[in-house]
Amino acid sequence: MGGFFAGLTLGLMGLDETNLQVMVQSGSESEKENAIRVLGLLNKGKYWVLVTLLLSNVIVNETLPIVLDSILGGGWLAVLLSTALIVIFGEVIPQSICVRYGLAIGAKCSPIVLVIMYMMYPVAYPTSYLLQYFLGESHGTIYKKAGEYFCLKTLVSLHQSDDDIEGLTEDEVHIIKSVLDLKEKSVASVMTPMQHVFTLSFHSILDKDLVQKILRNGYSRIPIKECDDSCNYIGMLLVKSLISYDVDDKLPVSHFQLSALPETFPETSCLDILNFFQEGKSHMAIVSSNPGGYGGALGVITLEDVIEGLIGEEIVDETDVFVDGKIQ
Repeated sequence: MGGFFAGLTLGLMGLDETNLQVMVQSGSESEKENAIRVLGLLNKGKYWVLVTLLLSNVIVNETLPIVLDSILGGGWLAVLLSTALIVIFGEVIPQSICVRYGLAIGAKCSPIVLVIMYMMYPVAYPTSYLLQYFLGESHGTIYKKAGEYFCLKTLVSLHQSDDDIEGLTEDEVHIIKSVLDLKEKSVASVMTPMQHVFTLSFHSILDKDLVQKILRNGYSRIPIKECDDSCNYIGMLLVKSLISYDVDDKLPVSHFQLSALPETFPETSCLDILNFFQEGKSHMAIVSSNPGGYGGALGVITLEDVIEGLIGEEIVDETDVFVDGKIQ
């Protein structure tokens, strides 16, 4: 009996509630059933279960020397025999088994443990209440996105494996870690600076040369300034609106309907701007130190920039131009 309680103490108390919740949601049928039973028991009070098992183990272990003393007539033989029996059959063997099969054994024995909990209620429950009061509630391990302890990114890295079926590949680990960083990453860190952005003024003439330049470089959206030397952006031109345009007409940009060009602060997180882009209002925004005011434009952020930050890799298409190994 002592081995029964010692094994259950290690088996049940060694189970992490977070891991049990994972088993309930994504484990096999047997794992789900066992995890539900164990969680049902632990939810009644983890300290209550602990105190009950420890008290039961102490009672059994203290009773054994008394029984052997009456059988063997006392002396060192009773002490040595009881010690050997407790260590081997009451501690080592049952705890070794429960370390390996703690979930299954704990689930099967949970009804018995529950009965014993109520039998020892007058002593076990008040003691467990005091433990909870001074030590606080015991919860499962919650991993943080970043930090020194219980870092989720470290946990993901530990699951990297060359086996594509059992573990995560290097690319999968890289993408998951990039996603976890998305909230902390600012748009200023992934934007394209204004000096590298192709822009037009409201009065620019869309002649043949200019339209060919636009098409050749693969632009899909072009920020539009109020005038050539202005830092005030008033909208953006969607290149698809030029599909039916006759370049011989040589019309100014002002002839075309401009789409709204939202502005945002450099400190805006990539996750927030991604949520904005998902609303479908725009896939481009001006990063400005003074949103809504004159000037202050620092760069341009697009949906593609955010996705590149999301996967942690550069997306190269057929229109990208490389200068000194960098995309321009």
